[in-house]
Amino acid sequence: MQVIDARADAARINELFYQHIPESGLRNYWHPVALSREITEQPLARTLMGDPVVLLRRQGVAYALANACPHRGTQLSKGSCEFPGSRTLTCRYHGWTFDVADGRLVAALTDGPQSAIVGKARVRTYPVAERQGIVWIWLADSAPVPVEQDIPRGLLEASEVHTVRRVAPGNWRWHVENPGLGHATFLHRDSAYMRMVDMFGYAEEPSAVLGTEGEDGEWLLDKFGGMGTNREYPGLGTWPPKRFGEVIKLTKFADGPLGVNSIVSVRLPGIVRVSNFPIGGSLYYEWFVQTDADHYLYFQVACGYPKTLLQRASWLARFYGWGRWAGMVRFNAQDLDMTADSHTYAKRHGSNDPAPLYRPDGFQLAWRKLAVEQLRGGGARLPARPVLREAAAP
Repeated sequence: MQVIDARADAARINELFYQHIPESGLRNYWHPVALSREITEQPLARTLMGDPVVLLRRQGVAYALANACPHRGTQLSKGSCEFPGSRTLTCRYHGWTFDVADGRLVAALTDGPQSAIVGKARVRTYPVAERQGIVWIWLADSAPVPVEQDIPRGLLEASEVHTVRRVAPGNWRWHVENPGLGHATFLHRDSAYMRMVDMFGYAEEPSAVLGTEGEDGEWLLDKFGGMGTNREYPGLGTWPPKRFGEVIKLTKFADGPLGVNSIVSVRLPGIVRVSNFPIGGSLYYEWFVQTDADHYLYFQVACGYPKTLLQRASWLARFYGWGRWAGMVRFNAQDLDMTADSHTYAKRHGSNDPAPLYRPDGFQLAWRKLAVEQLRGGGARLPARPVLREAAAP
């Protein structure tokens, strides 16, 4: 494992980050787009990274195409299947009919069976895969990598997979930089989820560590040396104050499934992982897929690993009785409020507007360095610096 102290290179990292990591998102990766049960014979319209896409199912298989007929640009999501049992979708405007597997024009109904345009037009198709009840899409022009490369093992091996999805205002880059204890020990103190927790005030000796914990692959891990609380702030007094009802004392964070013992982690293309959230014994993942200039799909996935019927019943009761509404919905709504403000501020002042940095920002800078250097399809290598040191194995 390697501790990454990127603060000395902050200016250069930020320059390269804004140069190589687009606001619209990273196309050379698989992204979640919908649940398998949502994809039916009826076309479903989505916009992903600015691309209008139509998703549908034919003969039990999910497909994705550009949501525009090449003839007059009509949305194919308004179309129908005029030949039941076939792999086709027919445009509502003039009856142009496409094979959804490869996008070929196979008939022009209003020009008759011998239409000369057949075979001479095509609509773009996108690779699609289904894993764990989730539909994944590849938006790049290049051939896709195996989808398992971009899905964490913790999701692939989960026996319980539950999602919360919403379209959020803002930009994905701000939300993927939200995780970490720099905000969690303050912003979430008054949430219902944390109201009974005697939450510490700040993380001592924060560090960003690139490495592998357990069986869930390599991540950038948010580490810290201790929990600072009830400290004297010169001229102000002590903080945080003790509040009525804080009966749960944090002494040690429990290890998560698959040997994950860091609270928060992140990896490309901007996946956030949280252990033991929204309930104990779970791994929680977030994806942020930009839709248009000011909105993104916020895709939240909670994974459980019960092995018996009794364990499953307990997991589901805790998840639906508490974790989903108090954690994934209300707790994370506080993050959405803050990251929307960051996006508004950036639009007003420019994304490259330099912000004052403090120690907890080291995790966000390390993420930017990771994104720039490990970007699939080519990134920018920063000059090697002797400030990197090996971290002791956990």
